[in-house]
Amino acid sequence: MKQLLDSRFLKKLENLRLIVRGRFHGTPSGRRLTPRAGMSLEFAEYKEYYPGDDLRYVDWSLYGRFDRLFIKVFTREEDVPIYLFLDVSRSMEMGNKLDYAARLAGALAYLGLKDLNRVGIFPFASDLRSGVPPRGGYRQVFEIFRFLQAVQPSGETSINESLTRFARIRRENGLAILISDMLSEDGYEEGLAQLLHHRYEITVLHLLAPEDLDPHLSGELRLQNVENQEELPIHASKTALKTYQEALTRYRKRLETYCRRHDIRYQLIPSGIPLEETVFQTLREGALLQ
Repeated sequence: MKQLLDSRFLKKLENLRLIVRGRFHGTPSGRRLTPRAGMSLEFAEYKEYYPGDDLRYVDWSLYGRFDRLFIKVFTREEDVPIYLFLDVSRSMEMGNKLDYAARLAGALAYLGLKDLNRVGIFPFASDLRSGVPPRGGYRQVFEIFRFLQAVQPSGETSINESLTRFARIRRENGLAILISDMLSEDGYEEGLAQLLHHRYEITVLHLLAPEDLDPHLSGELRLQNVENQEELPIHASKTALKTYQEALTRYRKRLETYCRRHDIRYQLIPSGIPLEETVFQTLREGALLQ
């Protein structure tokens, strides 16, 4: 893979932020503001001094006016753990899906890290694989970019197995973003339900290539399942292609309905669209970025 994201694109990302709807118990380093006293960046209000409060935050000018002690209360920024699940199964090899997914994951990781959150990459296929554990700091940007540039597709897909295993081994909830073509024979409901049970805020970015959305095939063909290498003879007539597209539309609508019903953000991402348009238009319209 060539350079993951160029400096011009990264500079434009400085104007965007991830939208986090939930509240998580992070560490005091990110840019989500919560009321705390002192040790912070932004003034919020005054409160009357009580024994034990930090005298460094006493406003002595108010003491002179009211003959009572008040301390300044600030907003203290807390981070959000961000978990990026990247589908690296063989089906992501079709078209430019894996390359596109890696670049999209890199952009989202950069957005999370620039706002002082912890971000991790969790690749999966038939099971969860070794990735980049969630950490903060700009050094993590380079760790994640190096990993994403080297990622290779292999294996079948099991969203249920991968997400269920993750939910068993990591209990700190946060923002979970799934980047996948969602072509998992055992479905997706059980895995997503496990994340919901542990109170993760979930976004599904459903990535499909032009070849998935509108295959240009004709005549007698043998289609190979890229994940298990099985072959299927077909006659690619207009009727067969129409049947395929209708089935894909039903599947997408069923997935989207499931997500809406469970308060999961869902967004179809056609990989034929430039990444810049996806990030600066599609994901903003989908309420993931602002």
